[in-house]
Amino acid sequence: MAVRQIDAVQVLHNINLCRRPTPVSEFESGFNDGLNQAMWEITRAPTLTPPNEWASVENALPPEHEPVLCIVNGKPKPNITLEDAYQLGSWNKADGWIIDEWLDWEGANVTWWMKLPAPPDRRPSEGETDEK
Repeated sequence: MAVRQIDAVQVLHNINLCRRPTPVSEFESGFNDGLNQAMWEITRAPTLTPPNEWASVENALPPEHEPVLCIVNGKPKPNITLEDAYQLGSWNKADGWIIDEWLDWEGANVTWWMKLPAPPDRRPSEGETDEK
């Protein structure tokens, strides 16, 4: 089963709208108990780790040649030292880290990385077509 994120606050609100204010039957009372249990489970369910989570290079490396956002320390040019700079880069077994903006970093030390977000789903505006 695929996992998808939901708006738990909206779900709880919608469930609450289904409750019977004053149950008049055993069925309605049981129905409310079921809703209460569902609401309790939703509020205590673990949250999903967002897909754009930083990963330490000590724990994991990105797939080879995949562009990622990196946090880098080092010297991209002789008179510039950067600490915790956000840079695009990629990693591979043969070369290690390759930082896109400055290819000849002196002592580039990547400490964290994260996958890039998916590009926006751009739909053609009125009058435009998908064809090029």
